[in-house]
Amino acid sequence: MKIILTCLVCALCLGVLVRLDVTMLSGQAQAFFQETVAPVLHVDTTGSKLRNLFVPVLADSEVDTTGNRWDKVAVSTGMDTETAFSCETGSKEPEPTTEAVTVASVGDAETAETMVQPLSIPAGITYSMEQLNNYDFLVGNCYTIDSSTNVTAEELAADTLLSKDLHIDPASGEYKVLIYHTHGSETFADSRPGVIEDTVIGLGDELTRILEEDYGIPVYHDRTVYDVVDGVEDRSLAYDYASDGIDAILQQYPSIEVVLDIHRDGVREDVRLVRDIDGVPTAQIMFLNGMSRTNENGEIDYLYNPYRQENLAFSLQMHLAGKELYGDLMRRIYVRGYCFNLNKMPRSSLIEVGAQTNTVAEAKNAMVPLGAILYKVLIAQE
Repeated sequence: MKIILTCLVCALCLGVLVRLDVTMLSGQAQAFFQETVAPVLHVDTTGSKLRNLFVPVLADSEVDTTGNRWDKVAVSTGMDTETAFSCETGSKEPEPTTEAVTVASVGDAETAETMVQPLSIPAGITYSMEQLNNYDFLVGNCYTIDSSTNVTAEELAADTLLSKDLHIDPASGEYKVLIYHTHGSETFADSRPGVIEDTVIGLGDELTRILEEDYGIPVYHDRTVYDVVDGVEDRSLAYDYASDGIDAILQQYPSIEVVLDIHRDGVREDVRLVRDIDGVPTAQIMFLNGMSRTNENGEIDYLYNPYRQENLAFSLQMHLAGKELYGDLMRRIYVRGYCFNLNKMPRSSLIEVGAQTNTVAEAKNAMVPLGAILYKVLIAQE
């Protein structure tokens, strides 16, 4: 009993000390807490109050809600979906920058992304090639690399990724972009029950309209709901069903060169992924890359992706275009170990638009900047 009491007292003291000193921690130290300590404490048998009491620095970390764990990985991979995505924290501490808007360090990334009120963006953010070619700087400012996987400096060589020509020619009038939704039933904070326009499929409708009307890019929008089976929400095979659907569409329309899977993220209920763009509250945007490789199992042969490098180029070029145009509207690119059907095309991307705490209007407002980003990368000539 004395030993147990002693341990409790020590733990309480540690909690107090950490709470007092958290603001003094460097970004790298906070990242250590979130990436090393958090996975131990973020288990179902540990109550949130106990976690927050002992290690307060973890209390404000962005975590997935239980109801949205399915949004994180194709279940057919055999991955434990309860630990599919960890908190959104960077793995590197960024170097000082000289861009127009201060970039959040690893340590204050959560503060930047949990602001309840919209944050006005006075200017875009640009980086020099010298900065981007520094692996630590690039990862610290542009990526969140999940602890289950890794990306080499060679794979993230900015000069190589940014030199890839991703332009398309929409002049033929044939479909060039495929928009679909692996989790088509995803909704938002004020979505009306049973109204498909209030789901992520409604976002696809709006993006399709913008790309076609404003930029002249022909779009095929697949409105199939792949995560509902016999009227019941079931995401266990959604990526498999979506894969079959994509293959059929690409076979029917071989002119398609761009494949976009539009989702919304799942976050803690007090997190609001929103920014003010020209006076309009707009849901933040995040691109996701799947490496088809995990630290535990290495390369996943049955999820082989011949376009992995092109996928990385596509997401980085879009991310930097978004930063230049809209600053911190862009969340850092999330890199995960699985495939997510990104092996369909070189220009394939999974795009997270806001989260379940955003309104439908905020998410649809994000389609305007997303359309501009796609145009800048796919069409515009410098």
